[in-house]
Amino acid sequence: MSAIESKKANCKNCYKCLRNCPVKAIKFTSGQAEIMPDLCISCGTCVSVCPQGAQQAESQLKNAQRMLEKGESVVVSLAPSFYGAFPVDDPMKVVGALKALGFSKVCETAVGAAIASDEMVRVARKGEMDNIITTCCPAVNDLIEKHYPELVQYLVPVVSPMVAHGRLIKARDPKAKVVFVGPCLAKIDEARDIRVDDAIDAVLTFEDLEEWLQKARINLSDAQPMPLDSEDAGLARMYPTNAGVLRNVKARGLEGWQMQHIEGSDACFEMIKALKQGDLHHLFIEMNMCVGSCMGGPARTKERPSRFSAGIKVKSYGQQAEEQVADIDCQGVNLHKAFVDRTKAVKMPTEEEIKAILRSIGKESKSDELNCGSCGYASCRDKAIAVFQGKAELSMCLPHMFQIAQSTSNVVLDNSPNIILVVDENLKITELNAAGQHTFGISRADALEKYLYELFDPRDFEFVLESYETVLSKPLTIEEYNLSVEQTLVYLPNQHGVMGILRDVSAEKEQQESLYQLRVDTMNMAQKVIDKQMVAAQEIASLLGETTAETKATLTHLKNMIINNGDARV
Repeated sequence: MSAIESKKANCKNCYKCLRNCPVKAIKFTSGQAEIMPDLCISCGTCVSVCPQGAQQAESQLKNAQRMLEKGESVVVSLAPSFYGAFPVDDPMKVVGALKALGFSKVCETAVGAAIASDEMVRVARKGEMDNIITTCCPAVNDLIEKHYPELVQYLVPVVSPMVAHGRLIKARDPKAKVVFVGPCLAKIDEARDIRVDDAIDAVLTFEDLEEWLQKARINLSDAQPMPLDSEDAGLARMYPTNAGVLRNVKARGLEGWQMQHIEGSDACFEMIKALKQGDLHHLFIEMNMCVGSCMGGPARTKERPSRFSAGIKVKSYGQQAEEQVADIDCQGVNLHKAFVDRTKAVKMPTEEEIKAILRSIGKESKSDELNCGSCGYASCRDKAIAVFQGKAELSMCLPHMFQIAQSTSNVVLDNSPNIILVVDENLKITELNAAGQHTFGISRADALEKYLYELFDPRDFEFVLESYETVLSKPLTIEEYNLSVEQTLVYLPNQHGVMGILRDVSAEKEQQESLYQLRVDTMNMAQKVIDKQMVAAQEIASLLGETTAETKATLTHLKNMIINNGDARV
């Protein structure tokens, strides 16, 4: 597991988390970022930099609250950076606030730092290690175990101050539950490490504590100061400050070692590279992943006081100790930890497979490999390897995707028979395609220096800018160019502009006018024929009327003759 949880979020192809992750422990599936626990060192960088909240720290706040609700004896192990993290004038107000939440005791983790310092000095004096890397920073420990196992031999086999303190509290009170409170996300993973999972029952970050106090309506400024329930830790209170560990081992009389303080991921990688080269010896190294050591932890309070002002407060607090080196009875507390190779084997692509992936994203030759880092990987080759291993997607190459989009856009613009133009909120032309350049007799470069009203009446474009509504197939006559068009206008919210597609219907209009004239001429011709036919019909009818009368008279006379035996008079 990882102390950092991936949430479904509105990832915007920024790859900011991957660019900042020191070990590239983030993979992308369908554009969604996802933590890879086997690689993650829980440094919290991705949580700090993600603008969309896709990566969030695990919260064990409910676990701590449940322990209190059950009525268990719950002891706080409070990280020595607490005084710099919270805006209080008296550090003991934080202690009072924690007890107001229901904790039975509040002890400072600096006590664990003191006994861990004693143990590191004991190991160093044995002289069995070539170089020593302190193991107080769990993110550094994970970095070496998961990514640089050849350096595991330099990790001093001593538990961290948190684990040392948790074990000390439980040695003194076997029924106690221990909740560690501090600024570090990596402590969450460390606490459930099977090698030390007997020490801490829950880990709360300073952010968790801040949230809890707010919900409980406990104001730190008004809290009642209360004393710590642990002995004075001496200079160990300075552990979270710059070179705090080195200051403590020196105070314990460690000599004969070259001392080196390292903080920040970049400096850590430089030191690792130097150690791998094998030209450093008898070096005692305090290594911290966070710039500012624990004062720069990723899970500080939301107000995030500067690590400089916070460091000054913590140093001042540490200097108030009665003795620099505290004498703490830790008999029976196991302070040993064995560090091991925790790397996971991954399949590597062949050279041909790498080249095939590179070709698929337009990298045909070395000169095509920009190595811009926009995808989060240092080089196109690294990105291709990540694609092969299922950690990255082809679409993560932003320059390549831009080229595809631009190429597609250019094909559409250059080959469309319609006039396509774009204007900004001031009606200044920002794009004009080939059809538009031909129609208006202007080059693209010249068009981009003009405003739309210099070509034709822009009132429909102005309407779209003001209303954000789409105009569909509206006719427009541009008399200056003897042009008739149907215009479709679309508002572009991101650019606050309008794209217009003008379909030339001049030929259609002329054809329609010709067809209309043909219909009118045909109708006139038909009317003339009808008029002539009516005249002929009237003449025929007149003649037929006379003939019919005569015929009727003759037949009537004949009928009468037949009926009356030839006497027509009857």
